[in-house]
Amino acid sequence: MTMLYEANNHLLIHTDTIQPAQHRHMAAHIIVSLDECLTVQAEGMEYLCHGIMLPSDVSHTVDSGNHEVLVFLYDSTTDVSKQIQKITCIPEASCRKIAQLYDDLEISYTPQNYGLFEKAVLAELGITGSASQINDERILSAMSHIRSMASEKVTCQAVADAVHLSQSRFSHLFREQVGMTFAAYLIYQRIMFVYTRMLLGKSITEAALAAGFSSSAHFADVNRRVFGIPASAIVHDMTFIKVQ
Repeated sequence: MTMLYEANNHLLIHTDTIQPAQHRHMAAHIIVSLDECLTVQAEGMEYLCHGIMLPSDVSHTVDSGNHEVLVFLYDSTTDVSKQIQKITCIPEASCRKIAQLYDDLEISYTPQNYGLFEKAVLAELGITGSASQINDERILSAMSHIRSMASEKVTCQAVADAVHLSQSRFSHLFREQVGMTFAAYLIYQRIMFVYTRMLLGKSITEAALAAGFSSSAHFADVNRRVFGIPASAIVHDMTFIKVQ
C-alpha cells in the first residue's frame, strides 16, 4: 500500500513502487530507501546509493527494486528546494537514521509528530528553514480560505482583501510563513483537491473538472510538471493523510 502525506509545502510518499520512466518536473526530491540500495539515473549519470537529493528540473529515473522508499517532493519555490542545488547521495548511516525516524512516526502518528519528523530529517541532511512554523492567524485564515475555494477561481488580491492586508504585504508574509508562493500553493491545493476526490471514488475526469482544470489531460500535465506523479498512481487503496 502507498501512503501519501500532504503537508503545507510538500508531499511525502511511502511506497514500494516508483515509476521507472525518465522524467523531469518542478519539485526537488529527497529519496530515501528503507531497505536496499537505489539505482538512480540523473542527467546522464548513474548513482548506486541508499538515498539521494535531486534539485528540481533534473531529468531522472529511480529503480528501488520494489523495496520501500520515502520520497519527499518539495515545490521549487520552497526554502528546502532552494537548498537542494546539486545531485547529492545521502550517506547510508543517515538513511538508516531517517528510516528509524519514519518507523517511530508510523507507531505514533500525529500532525505534531509529523512536523518533528520532517524537522529531524532535514536536520540530518543539513537543510535549514523547513516549512516555517505558521503562527500568523491571517495566514492560517488565508490557507483555510484557499483550501475551501480550491475548486474555484481564487486571486491573490481577493485572499489578501479577505485577511485585511495589501496584496504586496500578503504575498511577502505568505511566502515567509508557508515557505512557498501564493501561486504555487494555489496550484498545490487544486492538485490535492483532485487527489482527495479520486480517493473518494471519482474518476480522474470528474475530479479534474471539479477542481477547475479544463480536462483530465490538463490536470495530468500540471500534476506531472509539479510533482511528477502520473494520475494513474492515485489509486483507491492509497492511504491519504492530510498533515494540517
